[in-house]
Formats: sequence, C-alpha cells, structure tokens
Amino acid sequence: MADQDFIVRQGGNSIGWFAAGALVVAAAIGLFLYADGYFDKDTVQMKIDLPRVTIEGN
Repeated sequence: MADQDFIVRQGGNSIGWFAAGALVVAAAIGLFLYADGYFDKDTVQMKIDLPRVTIEGN
C-alpha cells in the first residue's frame, strides 16, 4: 500500500461562517435601505421633542 497524507480539520472554521453570515445580513440591510431611498436624502434632520414639565407649588 502507498503512503497517504490525510488532512485533519478540527473546528476553527466556525468564525468564517459567522463572518460570512454577518456580511450577508449587512448586505441585505444595506440593499433594503438603498431600495427604500434612505441614501438619496440630501440632508439629515434630527429633532428632539421634550415634554414640557410644569411644577405647581403652594
């Protein structure tokens, strides 16, 4: 019989699958936002509405 070389792989590949999955999710979210027109806005508006607080005393 001829000598055969074996490649033994033990785990360690799960981080690759995690990174690939995160990239797919990020691409899907980016595509959704692009299709919705989120990136076509010229300005960013930030508005904070705080409730009016009245303190009544004696």
